[in-house]
This record gives sequence, structure tokens and C-alpha cells, in this order.
Amino acid sequence: MIFSIVIPAYNEEDAVKDILNRSKAAAKNLKAAVSELDEVEIILVSDGSSDRTEERAREIPGVKVIAYPDNRGYGAAIKTGFEAAQGEWLGFLDSDGTCDPEFFKNLFDAAREDGLDVVLGSRMHPGSKMPPVRILGNWIFRTLVNLIGESDVSDTASGMRLMRRDSLKRLYPLPDGLHFTPAMSVRAILDPNLSIGERPMPYEERVGRSKLSVVKDGVRFLRIILETALTYRPMKFFSWAAFLLALPAVALLLLRLGGPTAGPIPYYLENARIADWMLFRLMLTSVLLASSVFLFSLGLVAQSLVGLVHHEKAPPEGWRASVTRRFPVWGALSLSAALVLNRRPLSAYWATGEIPNEFWVFPVAGALFVIVGIELLAFCVVSRISSLLWERELYRRKSTDKQAPPP
Repeated sequence: MIFSIVIPAYNEEDAVKDILNRSKAAAKNLKAAVSELDEVEIILVSDGSSDRTEERAREIPGVKVIAYPDNRGYGAAIKTGFEAAQGEWLGFLDSDGTCDPEFFKNLFDAAREDGLDVVLGSRMHPGSKMPPVRILGNWIFRTLVNLIGESDVSDTASGMRLMRRDSLKRLYPLPDGLHFTPAMSVRAILDPNLSIGERPMPYEERVGRSKLSVVKDGVRFLRIILETALTYRPMKFFSWAAFLLALPAVALLLLRLGGPTAGPIPYYLENARIADWMLFRLMLTSVLLASSVFLFSLGLVAQSLVGLVHHEKAPPEGWRASVTRRFPVWGALSLSAALVLNRRPLSAYWATGEIPNEFWVFPVAGALFVIVGIELLAFCVVSRISSLLWERELYRRKSTDKQAPPP
């Protein structure tokens, strides 16, 4: 078995020889400690360095050096190294001296003991020498990712990690910049076909000046985390958006909120009518509630389709499947409610050609039920399309398994 260590470097002439020598020593110790390892190769990728990084790297025998004239980005350098690597296991670490190559043994131990596809070296522990502002940023990213993915990974942007080569087909595509690492972490956490873990690792102060911009790269990290999570867990995003729209709608219906009396529902229960000044409040409530139903339904259907794209084992089950199966019933009930609510104004219009002013509230409420009914029936059709696609996918998998030769 071959293990490939990729070291991306951009203007690291002061640190590159030391990290390469340490990596060579660690490779020797790793081969002795991991019996399955036949070879450990070290690949340094000079990412458009304008100093003597490439020259000094080539002075170290036994290291494969790849260099290109333009700076393509941290992630691009790692991907270039992966393409040139021969190993069944791949690892990378920063070239600035912050990470200890000897720690790859601990990552291998974790991968074998826990059957992991991706193992991170975590810097988020009391002995870490990471700057406080970056600790805070990583804590924020960690908290966000764990809320979305329900994991306990503590360092989503770690610059030292180990992975199986065959896991790359599920991790790719990944960005070229410094946000390569959080994107990989989020994909590994959210993909049900991958397992990820971590071990606390020693982390020292870097040699030279950091290339990381706390604000600029922090925004990139946040964006890639949210974008990647959206492609795996759209239901969480849409359901929270639906909740945040429904909450003020309910408040508008029930609470006073600046008006001379209670909300429309308590007022109607007390007076058997709705005051004229409540018209715009009811219109806003209708828009919020219709939008909330739309987003929630969209999230349910999107989650099913996302599972299909990521080759999950089966379509969503439980309460999600139960809700989507009832779309046609609820849609029909919503349209029926609109007709029932508007029976009096419709009868008056049929008889006189006009709708009396006292009936103004019924068309407003009826419009809400009509919009919601149409939304639910439309998502019923999309949900059915998703179900048919899942049936075809499961049939295809079953046929493929039957045709596969026995091991």
C-alpha cells in the first residue's frame, strides 16, 4: 500500500526545507509503524511561488516537486498533488511548520480503528497555538456545520488530514482557494456514504507571514459552508425560512402589535366581525403564510431530489414522506375551504353583481387558501416525479447488483 503526502506551498522559502526533512523522517517512522504501508511518497506543489520555495524544495532528495508559474490557490495545489499521487491513501499538511508530519500515524490509527474515510487533525484544543481570532472563527464555523450536519467535528478548516483515495469521487468538486478544507469537511460530514473523524494534534506558530485574510477568507469559508450544506440538507434551510415567515404571520393574527384592539382572530371571536383597519394586516399575513407553506413544501421535495443526486440508499422516510403523500389531500381541502369561506360573497355577487363591503375579509382569506391549495397540488406533482425517479434508481441498483459477478 502506498501513502502519498501532498504539501502545498506558496512563498514558503524559510520553512519548506524543514517541513520536507521532517516529512521524510515521519515517512520512515510511519512505514515501520503501519505494517500495510509499502511506500510513502512526498509531493510538494509550489503554487506559483515567487521566492526560492521551489529551488529549496528541489535540494531535498526523494521529494517529488511540482511547480507552476501562476498562483492558482491552496486547494488547486492540493488537487494537483492528488492527481500526481500514486497512493491508495492521501494526506496533506501545510508547509508553514505549524503541523507535525509525525501525527499522520495518529490519523492512520484513527482511520483503522474507527473505519473512517476522512480523518482530520484538530487544532481546537487547549495546547494549540492557533491565534485567538482564528480560534473564534473556527468555533463559529464548527458550530454552524455541526448544527446542520449533527456531527461533533471541532475543526472544519484543519490543514492536516488523511483520506482514502476512493473517497475523492464523493468529495469532489472542491474549490481552488483556502476554502478547500471547510468545503471538504462539510461534504464528508453531510454525505451519508462517508465517515469522518478527528484527533487533537499539536499545532505550532507558523514560520513567516500567514496568507489567510481573517475577514475575506472568513466570508468565503462561511459561503462555501452554507452553499455545500444547501446541496445536502435543503430541508433544514427551507424549513427554518418557513418558520421565520410563519412566526410573524401568527403574531399578526393573534397579537395587538400597535393596533387599537387585539389581533384579527381574537377580535373576530369577540365581535363576530373584522374591523376595516385590519385589511392590510390580513393581506400581509396571507403573503407570509402562503410563502411559508411554499418554502416548507419546496424543502421537502428538494430533500428527496438531493438524496437521489447523492445516491443515498433510499428516499426520505418517516414524517417527511407522510407529509408529501398528503399534499393532494391538503391541497384539495385548501381549495374547498376557499369556496366555503366565499359562499356568501359569491352568492351575493351572483344575485346582485356586487359584493357588499361587510364581506371584504372573505376574499382576502379565500385568496390565501387558493394560493396554498395550488402550491400543494403543484408540489404533489413534483413529489410524484421524485418518487418515480427513485423507483427507477432503485430498480437500476437492483439490476446492477444482480449482474455483478460474485466476489
